[in-house]
Amino acid sequence: MKGLRQCMLPALLFAAMVCCAPRVEAKMTYQLNDTIRSGFDALGHVLQKPLGNPVFENKRFGDHLFLSGGAGVSMSGLHARPGVSMELSIGDWVTPVHGWRVGFGIGNRSIKKGYPDLFFGRVSADYLLNFTSLLRGYRQGRTFELIGAIGAEYRRLKSDGVWGNEFGLRASLQGRFNVSHSLFLYLEPRLTLSAGSRYKSMIDDYRRFCPDLSFNVGLGYRLLQGVERTTGTTDFFNIEDNHLFFGAGGGAVSFLRGADRSTIDWGTQFYIGKWLSSVAGLRAKWQFGRYILPGGEPGHRYIATGSLDYVWNISSAFGGYRPDEVFGLELNLGVAGAYADNAKGRLYPGLEGGLTATFRLSPNWSLYVEPQLQVFTRRFSRDAGKGFAISPMGSVMGGLRYTIGNFAHDFPESYEEYAKARNYFLTISGAPAWRLRGDYGTGFMASAGFGKRFTPVSSWRLTADGSIFSHTPKFVSLSLSADYLFSISTSMAGFNPYRVFDLSGVVGVTGGIAHYGPNPIKPLIGAKAGLHGSFRLSDALDLYVEPVLVATRVSAGITGWTPEVRVMAGLAYRLGRGASFGEDAVYASPLEGSRNFVSVSAGPTLFSGNFNNRRVNGAVDASVGRWFTLVSGLRCGMTYDFIPDENMRRRMNMGSVHADYLLNITSLITRDEMRRFHIIGLLGGGVSFSDVKYSRAGLMLETGMQFRYNLPFNVDVHLEPNASFVMNRVMPNYRNNSRFSVVTRLMAGVSYRF
Repeated sequence: MKGLRQCMLPALLFAAMVCCAPRVEAKMTYQLNDTIRSGFDALGHVLQKPLGNPVFENKRFGDHLFLSGGAGVSMSGLHARPGVSMELSIGDWVTPVHGWRVGFGIGNRSIKKGYPDLFFGRVSADYLLNFTSLLRGYRQGRTFELIGAIGAEYRRLKSDGVWGNEFGLRASLQGRFNVSHSLFLYLEPRLTLSAGSRYKSMIDDYRRFCPDLSFNVGLGYRLLQGVERTTGTTDFFNIEDNHLFFGAGGGAVSFLRGADRSTIDWGTQFYIGKWLSSVAGLRAKWQFGRYILPGGEPGHRYIATGSLDYVWNISSAFGGYRPDEVFGLELNLGVAGAYADNAKGRLYPGLEGGLTATFRLSPNWSLYVEPQLQVFTRRFSRDAGKGFAISPMGSVMGGLRYTIGNFAHDFPESYEEYAKARNYFLTISGAPAWRLRGDYGTGFMASAGFGKRFTPVSSWRLTADGSIFSHTPKFVSLSLSADYLFSISTSMAGFNPYRVFDLSGVVGVTGGIAHYGPNPIKPLIGAKAGLHGSFRLSDALDLYVEPVLVATRVSAGITGWTPEVRVMAGLAYRLGRGASFGEDAVYASPLEGSRNFVSVSAGPTLFSGNFNNRRVNGAVDASVGRWFTLVSGLRCGMTYDFIPDENMRRRMNMGSVHADYLLNITSLITRDEMRRFHIIGLLGGGVSFSDVKYSRAGLMLETGMQFRYNLPFNVDVHLEPNASFVMNRVMPNYRNNSRFSVVTRLMAGVSYRF
């Protein structure tokens, strides 16, 4: 038995070695750092090499960059009030475990209850250690990471007019939640131990070494590379009106020098922009607000600003173009101009910068929040803010943004339908109007225009506008407007020429002349924004309603900036596509053998010197002309106006010799040799003279629109509203304090072609 046992012992040892060999071999084939599969035991720890830290392949400086920003609440002790701060930091991961960051921040901190707060700006530098990657290995797409940080910071302090300095050491623990590929949210409790200025003049027991416990929250973006960056991204197509965006909102505004709760007031803003690439864009922005005067000055200022910003899309820059990203962040930097009421009445240049955070609701709509800083010249601070030091202006706006997006990619068939549709149009409309500042009463607005849809989404329109308000003294204006319309319906559902209802947004600028009370005629400028709802009645005719908000100003401070509400209602007539207008077109039309014409017309007129008493005057005209093509013509003639003076005691006889260029707009848009109804624009000038004592001949400019209908036997009838601008030297003593006068006419007449 003893011999048998001696023989079996080597056999058992050999069998054990054979059984263990596959396990050891399998154990050694596991990848280094794969602690999840291999587990951990004492034998493995003794026999294998220690686990090394993971590294990035082909690491370069800045290729794992991250940018973060947030806000926090801090406490300097049990006997201090809580303080608040904001921070911005940028950093890089050298390996999946080790990294660095530098930060900048501003905020306030309480020394002790009952004493003034410390306001500070700080810079900091931290070493970062990713505990999750250290203990669990590096893995992309991880939802949660725990990161430790230790570093130092410098603070520049101010309290009650006294400046100081502090240096400190800090340690923190950051919990990072990865919301998407590039976006993360973070929570970071932090302890800072600082030493520096005592501020003995304020409090005797202020400690030299001060603990500061803070709790910070924020969001950040990490730079993606390689496959991780391209996965889930979308191609960026920059075609015509793709990637247009519009925003409107409101919020709080304030001068920042000496700011507190009592200096905060309201403001509104509107902007329009376009992404030139997935990362960079341009936008134009208008902002209006009421600013409380700084430094305890009584009263306030209404300030309007306009700006042009470069927009950097941080979300796309760090994570690639992802139009379905829920959260977005943009940096805005640009130039600005400001205008303030009750100041010097001039435009002040400046700079602005801010951030825009967006929350996506749908492919087209998102909510946005935008903190912003604007700085204008010292003269602006003196004139508008009643201060001699530069006073920055701050605002926090929130609202709704609409983005067109990759329209050419999403709706390629729209361009085929657009090419076949009638895209030129004529409009005529009228509306009640209300001016929101001053006692003007109810007004009436009339408009006639011409436009073109130049892409499936975008249109331009030129209009001639006139308005009059009921209360005395009368406010009368005549202006030209240039509008841009973007079809919200088309951008969301594609172009459809048979759509029953189409909703568009409209923005524009206007300029012209206005007459108010005893004041002479003055230039008028303005801007407008609103909506345009169009109902399709037929292939060629639409009924539209257009509520708009207009802000206008008459120069020399007669009315100041005045908001005005208009609810325009009218008809839009869609014209066909273009045609050729050479000699063949003329010979195939009624103009063959009858290009020449003579015409006579007459009608009531209004003279700018009679607006107050509503005196109606009269005029007659005789002209001779020739059509060179279906589109272009020329006429020469003489107009006779009889005009009573402002007191209606005597009459002025004025004559004008004129030459006008005629543009047949309907023939310009569509070729129809047998058309009977024509819309003709005219622009010209000449010389005017009168029988007033000391009168001298002067230049005259005129413009208008003629609506002509062809009767049989080469006879035409027409209705022609026009306006002439006459130098005041022609009628001295009739108009004071004015360089020119205006005669508006509504002429009806008849023409004979031969």
